[in-house]
Amino acid sequence: MNQDTKRPVFITVFLLSFFLQIIFVFADMRDTPGKAAVAFAKMYYQLDSAMVTRLCDELALDDENNAVISYLQNTAAMAMEQGYPVSYMKSTLFNVKTHTIKSNSNSAEIRITADMKKGINPLFAYVGKLFCIGKTKTLDQTVNVIKEGGKWKVCEGFFSVSES
Repeated sequence: MNQDTKRPVFITVFLLSFFLQIIFVFADMRDTPGKAAVAFAKMYYQLDSAMVTRLCDELALDDENNAVISYLQNTAAMAMEQGYPVSYMKSTLFNVKTHTIKSNSNSAEIRITADMKKGINPLFAYVGKLFCIGKTKTLDQTVNVIKEGGKWKVCEGFFSVSES
């Protein structure tokens, strides 16, 4: 008899937790200014050219002064001057935190703080963090994001029109 009363309770709890998990997954998929800023920062420090997908049209669509191409070329030149491959300039972000300074429906100002380690390859930074190898730098950056085409995109903070 005791077994019969536990089964419906277990099934109810299981189904409730399953449906809550589905709701949380869909809630987490929502695009927010903080997620856009963190995604851009990770691509920026990994020297990923896909960062253009999170860059506002003002900077991304400027063919003459393309900020992403200029940044990647300048970083490659700095690496060559130091005698390293471009991958040496990559960094991986850890302990990323965001704080919304001000926000409205179409723009936001986000403060990103994180720890950075050299990320020459994906494993290097994690091993360095695990065994306390290498220097840890601190990132403290304020980023302006705007909503374009229903998606949050970085417009100022990492590079602006005047830097390109």
